[in-house]
Amino acid sequence: MTRAAHSLIGDVIATIGAPDFVSATADSVRRFAGFDLAAIVLHPEGERPRVLFDDFDRIGRRDAIETYARVTHRINPMLARPGVVRARDFAGTAPDRIAALRPWLVPAPEEELGFRTAGWPERQEELGLHLRGWGGTIELGLYRERGRHAAPAAMLRALDAAATPIAAAFERHGALTGEGAALRACLTPRENQVCDLLLLGCSSDAIALRLGISRHTVKDHRKQIFRKLGIASLAELFASVH
Repeated sequence: MTRAAHSLIGDVIATIGAPDFVSATADSVRRFAGFDLAAIVLHPEGERPRVLFDDFDRIGRRDAIETYARVTHRINPMLARPGVVRARDFAGTAPDRIAALRPWLVPAPEEELGFRTAGWPERQEELGLHLRGWGGTIELGLYRERGRHAAPAAMLRALDAAATPIAAAFERHGALTGEGAALRACLTPRENQVCDLLLLGCSSDAIALRLGISRHTVKDHRKQIFRKLGIASLAELFASVH
């Protein structure tokens, strides 16, 4: 990992627990990559996305990012890929549903994706950093006017290497401040019951007896909890709330 990437991670870690953690992280990543605008959108499992931060009001385009979160994110092909993603890599893959989403979506062959959200600034180079956390996908989008040199490969590799530590910083910040409370909002009432008992240290057999369900059902709930929260172990579950 490069010295610059280490510095970026250090900047992000330094703001964990601070009220401006999300905006400071967006600004640190934006400056590291050399872009002009940034936005962070949380895509919780099974829920409508929420804009956690954006600086689109600087160019009078705040309505565009709200429209993206409300409607047009549905056909963003970049979201299916984790880590660092460039819009230009999806050129020529414009979905057939563009017409169905008018007037929120505008066909635009000159754009990297072949379309843009209504009100979105034109001719933007777009770079996404997609992280698992807070019960879904955290999309950190970076934007700048095209015409400059393309983002260098070394910077993209460094940003990709920093993705895991940055995702861990989001989880730690959420655990410390409750800002990631949206994390468990994606669970069903029964899954929250099972989650609470897991956090108390109960075994699957004990949970089954306490809730009057089968051990197999407990395991199914546990699998869904881990999937929705983007974790893979009980240790990660404990870390997410402590």
